[in-house]
Amino acid sequence: MPDTDRTVAPYGTWPSPLSAADLAAASVGYNDLAVDGEDVLWLQSDPTDGGRVAVVRSGADGREVLSPAGFNARTRVGEYGGGALGAGHGVVLACSWEDQRVHRIADGDAVPVTPEPATPAGIRWAGMAVLPGGEAFLAIRETHGPDRPRSNVNVHGAEEAINEIVHVDISSGRTTVLVTGPDFVGGPFVNAAGTRVAWLQWDHPDMPWDAAELWVADMMADDGPALGDAVHVAGGDGSAVADACWDGDRLLFSDDPDGWWNVFAWSDGPVERLQEEAVDSGAPRWVHGIGQITVADGAIHVQTLSDGYAHARRIDGTGSGTALHIDGVGLVGSLATVGKDLAMIAGGPAMPTGVFRVDPTTGTATRLSAEREDAAARIGAVPEHITFPTADDAVAHGLYYPPTSATHVGPDDERPPLVVLTHGGPTSAARTTINGTAQYWTSRGFAVVDVNYRGSIGYGRAYRDALRGNWGIHDVADTIAATRHLVAAGLADPDRLIIEGGSAGGYTTLLALCTTDTFAAGGSLFGVADLRALATDTHKFESRYLDSMVGPWPQDEQVYVDRSPITHVESLATPMIVLQGDEDAVVPPAQAELIVAALRRRGIPHAYILFEGEQHGFRKAANITRSLEARLAFYGRALGFDPADDIDLPEFDPGTRT
Repeated sequence: MPDTDRTVAPYGTWPSPLSAADLAAASVGYNDLAVDGEDVLWLQSDPTDGGRVAVVRSGADGREVLSPAGFNARTRVGEYGGGALGAGHGVVLACSWEDQRVHRIADGDAVPVTPEPATPAGIRWAGMAVLPGGEAFLAIRETHGPDRPRSNVNVHGAEEAINEIVHVDISSGRTTVLVTGPDFVGGPFVNAAGTRVAWLQWDHPDMPWDAAELWVADMMADDGPALGDAVHVAGGDGSAVADACWDGDRLLFSDDPDGWWNVFAWSDGPVERLQEEAVDSGAPRWVHGIGQITVADGAIHVQTLSDGYAHARRIDGTGSGTALHIDGVGLVGSLATVGKDLAMIAGGPAMPTGVFRVDPTTGTATRLSAEREDAAARIGAVPEHITFPTADDAVAHGLYYPPTSATHVGPDDERPPLVVLTHGGPTSAARTTINGTAQYWTSRGFAVVDVNYRGSIGYGRAYRDALRGNWGIHDVADTIAATRHLVAAGLADPDRLIIEGGSAGGYTTLLALCTTDTFAAGGSLFGVADLRALATDTHKFESRYLDSMVGPWPQDEQVYVDRSPITHVESLATPMIVLQGDEDAVVPPAQAELIVAALRRRGIPHAYILFEGEQHGFRKAANITRSLEARLAFYGRALGFDPADDIDLPEFDPGTRT
């Protein structure tokens, strides 16, 4: 029966109440949750202010911005950052993006605490933990350039940064090294009395989700700050500790010795298992400053990933747990304890992400961050978790969004174009918070599938490790399988298939476009074109990532060549738009320019936009807007339809091919 209340119009041409500018303005970010007494603090980015990040506090006297105007609270530790905020015992600390020094935030001012490095931004900080008394803090220090305390030559023959845990006196800035030697460190986690410190450490070529170890030591006060003998608690040798916290004298942590991140406890004796469930109570440590485990109302609460959803889970002490139901929440990004309640960064498919205080017994949530309008939430396309067969008799997963409009519907004899999203990482996942990009497409008459290819998190270690040695194989195969699954189900037009992704997702996108003829158009956002260049010209954190994803470098150099999109550009015939930040240190602009040169040489229709002042991802509202509108205009040109939006694409190169 026809829908008489909605206008029939071709898919992809529907007018949408969600403009790219609306989506950009709503792209507010929340990070680094911290609690000091009854105060909850966090970092909040504002895309309308150039992506600047402010320190915000919510307490008994209301909500206020603590950092001064113009202060940008971001750290470059590991290039992905995180952990730029520290608070406790009446002290608020934040790293400044401009100089990377730690500043004390008080009375509307930001005063530098850590010494000025020899080279600008040469010393970077994260994970500040204020010690009792408020006179000092522990932190991760990442040292580059001439400030390095020792030579640190990597496998490529270049000097790389040194990562350590240090003690800093706030009044003098005097710094004392406590942990040094490992290639990487995480935490630190300090008990309430300030007498014990735990931390994570791992070494090349492992990533933290491969083999992060948990260590603990006593804080020694005699003769200046120092640590006593360190004790290895867990992790390494086939398992990786995801996060930890103190519960009095008991150290709680998430480890995956049996294939799923579950909760364990340690207190000067054997490790005790508190959870035994086929769910991931933990997440990869891509950034610092994310609390995944805490204790509230006398019970352990942990961030749990399962089938694309991230919930807070209450561990009941019997080996299993119960998901804490909070109306509208489909993503919990960080946890902390405030009084008897939980503080969390959370959101859902129709709930704008924000900071909440939650009663852990009832799930009643009070929003602490400002109420804000998010036009994407009104679209109402709710993702459906799908599982489908893929290569090697395996299965893969994804989140499917149908075309959704309150005013328009597609013709009965037409199937919608499909936008296939490939997430970054690749050790990451599609998530069920508001996906503004998905809502942007669905409201215009596109179907969307966000693919959780093998290697994605939230499905256990075996699924995550399936991509080891298979990056560029399984992710591409699973993306194609998701596309074919939806086409076979009559949910997508086989002649109007689009693929796009950023970073590692851009790599999957590029390789799918260069090695198959499945798609009619594609979009690469700061995608990887040459694996050899990525292996030899990237930052420390990921400089050995490809050893596991592709193969040991340089022994397997030919594998890097074979799996690089740039190797297969002579087979490329699909129109493509390429978007890139000019300050990207993770995937430098040279990667994008390799693909653009190949598109130009082969006469393939394409567009290339280099965004000034952007790093790995776009933070400025104008650039977020332009990137979305440019893709819509480009896909309309490539697929032969006119979007309802009044937009153009001046950067379009029609090429010489039809």
